[in-house]
Amino acid sequence: MTNEFWIAANIIFDLGTGEKKDILMLVNHEIDATFFNRGDAELYYTFVTMRAKNIVWKIEPTNLRGQGWFVIRGVQNVG
Repeated sequence: MTNEFWIAANIIFDLGTGEKKDILMLVNHEIDATFFNRGDAELYYTFVTMRAKNIVWKIEPTNLRGQGWFVIRGVQNVG
């Protein structure tokens, strides 16, 4: 059995201080993922593979918003 994840990148702002934070989340459907250009996808891929080593990550093309976009998909083996 496997779990499949996609990376979604978000920005949050602290209302008290105005501090900005970039947040990566795991989502369960490709349509909820962030669509990256190839260069950004490679940067985020490198970041996440160093931190979530129990998940096999891949950069994959997506056509959900036209050509030239990529998503980052992860597969985790369970059990």
